[in-house]
Amino acid sequence: MAMAMMANESPHVKPTHFFKIICDQNLLEGKLMMPRKFVQKYGEGLTKIIYLKTPNGSKWKLNLVKSDGKIWFEKGWKEFVEYHSLVHGHLIVFKYERNSHFEVQIFDKNACEIKYPFKRFDGKRVFNGQKKKANLSLEFHQPCEIGSSSGVRVGKLPKVETLNHIDKKCKGKQLVIAKKVTALDRAISFRTCNPSFHVVMCPSYIDGPCNLNIPKEFGKIHLSDLDNKQGDIHLRLLNGRVWPLRYLIRINNGRVIKYEMCSKGWKTFAEDNNLKVGDVCKFELLPTNTIVTFTVHIFKD
Repeated sequence: MAMAMMANESPHVKPTHFFKIICDQNLLEGKLMMPRKFVQKYGEGLTKIIYLKTPNGSKWKLNLVKSDGKIWFEKGWKEFVEYHSLVHGHLIVFKYERNSHFEVQIFDKNACEIKYPFKRFDGKRVFNGQKKKANLSLEFHQPCEIGSSSGVRVGKLPKVETLNHIDKKCKGKQLVIAKKVTALDRAISFRTCNPSFHVVMCPSYIDGPCNLNIPKEFGKIHLSDLDNKQGDIHLRLLNGRVWPLRYLIRINNGRVIKYEMCSKGWKTFAEDNNLKVGDVCKFELLPTNTIVTFTVHIFKD
């Protein structure tokens, strides 16, 4: 009880930090264990449900599993990993803010903090005061306009590289603040005819021999009919050029835990198209009864 009081009810105690280096085991098992020393000091005060907050303002709800004096981040951890494209070698700094809340910062293999995706929806949107569930898996999979020659349509964005808005708090003079339109902005605004997902290029996808992760929810919906654990996959550009790759489906205890594009073919595609860290690739799945094929739309940072 005293430990719980210290962890949850003492706002004057300085926040404590710990870090974890992500390894393949964390990715395959779908869970992450807290350091023993942290658990010994604060474990009794942790509730079953905790929250991780990233610098972009997103808040993630995770479930903890406690056993034999050990505590793991478990339910919700896989989604956190996939959303931030975590791979072997990434480092996460946890700042414990009490009341089972943590602030987290994520660093890549080059010891640089990652570019965080935009603040996500929590699964619900509000329309005219009424809550409706949002279909997050189809958020960017809207149909194209009929008669579009390119097969895609683009959301409305200014032609210039900045978006301007007026700070209404500034009385008298209107203060105009410019916000740069990033590659991720353009990728999110880009609407495809077919199911799609986007990936922000991190150093491991550019410099290292690392497989490219396909979001698991996308795989469950659109790749679930693949019979083999690995096979051929094609990436193509709008100019018709095609790159052959191999896909890999990782299974543990009879359950699919990850869909990937193998590094060898992906590395060739990345080099041929001069991809850089911060660029964004949007993968549009084409309807075909033969080889799995994606049209790749590249947005340079």
